[in-house]
Amino acid sequence: MAFADTRSWRGSDPPVEELNGLGDLLTWCEGSGLIDASAAAELDGWARQHGDDAVQLFEEAIAARETIYALLSATAAGEAVAAHDVDALNRLLAAAPARASLAVGKDGKTMWRLPPAAPAIPSLLAPVLWSTGDLLAGQRLHRLRRCANDKCLWLFIDDSKSGTRRWCAMRTCGNRAKAHRHYLRKTNPAADVAG
Repeated sequence: MAFADTRSWRGSDPPVEELNGLGDLLTWCEGSGLIDASAAAELDGWARQHGDDAVQLFEEAIAARETIYALLSATAAGEAVAAHDVDALNRLLAAAPARASLAVGKDGKTMWRLPPAAPAIPSLLAPVLWSTGDLLAGQRLHRLRRCANDKCLWLFIDDSKSGTRRWCAMRTCGNRAKAHRHYLRKTNPAADVAG
């Protein structure tokens, strides 16, 4: 879901975009552990030599992100998912490399062994695609939530014991909601402020 949340404050005008070009995408992929620094540098070099193809690659990444967000957001809201979004995710999954073997990383964690990242979205974002499919078809789907702040709308997995978490993060959206309720109580003590 972290990839879907690279566009934040989706209910605001305008939303906040974290990915403004292929360089941002490669930085995000490296920071998320999808690729290492040498793969990021290699793909950045490829992008410098293939300007139009690099722009197309970035546009495909944003389209993939929006497909993932649409699927997860609809599911979190209890709405039907759009068949065209499922089809788009399936096309990306079909083109992604196979999960054939595991590797142990430098930090000792086990992860899927990936072939070198190619300048193609199914290759570059394979773990994101796999985890999206696993979430949609898995046992934790009932824990998928969309932030109750209608300006935020970030997606998250509710791992709270009660399963009633409403906010992406208490320190941001939760605190804003509490402060707003407090303000309403102070300005209109007779009002019934739920939330």
